[in-house]
Amino acid sequence: MLKFVTFFVLCYMVFNVHAGDDMPPEVKAMLKNLHDMCVAETGASESDIADFNKGKHNPVDNLKCYMKCLMVQLGIFDDDGAFDSEAYVDLLPPHMTEFGKKVVANCKTEGSGACDIAYNLNVCSYNQDPKIYMLF
Repeated sequence: MLKFVTFFVLCYMVFNVHAGDDMPPEVKAMLKNLHDMCVAETGASESDIADFNKGKHNPVDNLKCYMKCLMVQLGIFDDDGAFDSEAYVDLLPPHMTEFGKKVVANCKTEGSGACDIAYNLNVCSYNQDPKIYMLF
């Protein structure tokens, strides 16, 4: 249940931040906790995360594993690199379904390990719609 709530919060954040809505403080706190946990676990740098959102995709291992950590915590990825595309699309709010289907249809789960697969999925997701995609 926590993973579903976390994923819903992520969806809210990604698609409402870009629409200019303010996030409730509890949403910001939840995202910060998830972010901080995965940064601590992987050693990803804030600058690499910020650069990724700007389209500067630096394939460093810490960033790749940060993405894997987020996806595992959200319940759409497992430690072995299996992406649950059905769960991903099913958990999206209705206004995000088409974006989710586009990601699933166009993004391959390829890579040399779980972190690499997570990174490749994120690059592909960003390329589907850079205005919507956001790594937090």
